[in-house]
Amino acid sequence: MNAKLLRNNLFILLGYAVLAQLLSLTEKNGAGMMVAILMMFAVAIHVGVLVLGSLVQLASSKGKEAGQWILSALLIGVIGFGTCLGGMALGELYSGPANFH
Repeated sequence: MNAKLLRNNLFILLGYAVLAQLLSLTEKNGAGMMVAILMMFAVAIHVGVLVLGSLVQLASSKGKEAGQWILSALLIGVIGFGTCLGGMALGELYSGPANFH
């Protein structure tokens, strides 16, 4: 497998996960839900772009590369789902009654 493709996509996932967490710090109530919705849409778009890229690779008869794109889409989807849930829990921790705003 092309490790650069997966590495770059994991860095992209890290980037928008950190951005969603930073945006949740500005929210006083419901930050967990804000993170969940942001991450849900971001991961869905990210996986959709990877699946579209795999279809383009498949159409240009590059089957091995298409498989790598599909595997990257699957891994980003699974890791992104866990990141979404973890970010939601952290957002609730920041904006819940235990914080000191």
